[in-house]
Amino acid sequence: MARNEATVIAAGTRISGRLEGAEDVQVLGALQGTVHLEGALFIDTEARVDAECAVDSLEVHGILVGDVQASDTIELHPTARVVGDLAAPRVIVHEGARMRGLIDMGDMDAERAPTKGRSAAPARRPTASPARPASRPAPAPARPAPVAKAPEAPAAKAPPAPEPEDEKAKAAPRKKAAASKKAEA
Repeated sequence: MARNEATVIAAGTRISGRLEGAEDVQVLGALQGTVHLEGALFIDTEARVDAECAVDSLEVHGILVGDVQASDTIELHPTARVVGDLAAPRVIVHEGARMRGLIDMGDMDAERAPTKGRSAAPARRPTASPARPASRPAPAPARPAPVAKAPEAPAAKAPPAPEPEDEKAKAAPRKKAAASKKAEA
């Protein structure tokens, strides 16, 4: 694109609406709406375009949100951030560019000769869907707070169990013997 012959939307300028023309446009600021050009659209590193675009060629260094139809080339440079569907016969994506959407580079079935068992009918082209905001997964349900167990009170000492009757009978003679030994001493 010959940048010295382009219409320039300067940095700090924000345009909202429909942009139509037969020349190249260089966006350094912000553009929102629709773009129909018989020329190239250049989006600078600090620029943002929120628009549905129909252009001859597109070069993105900044942010583009919207679907694009180009009759020639779409090129996404390393600093490009794009959300939307791109359709062009030639799409170039440089390492580092980020994009969320579909890329359509033409109807491949129409270019192939029909093979045995296949119909010569062209494949149905997918329709472009509007750009959607990023969806995030639903937050996980809150877990119930752990319930702390109350410390158990120390068990009170139980009185010694009463001796069974048989044990009492055996203990009685021993007690008498012990008492008699004490008396002798």
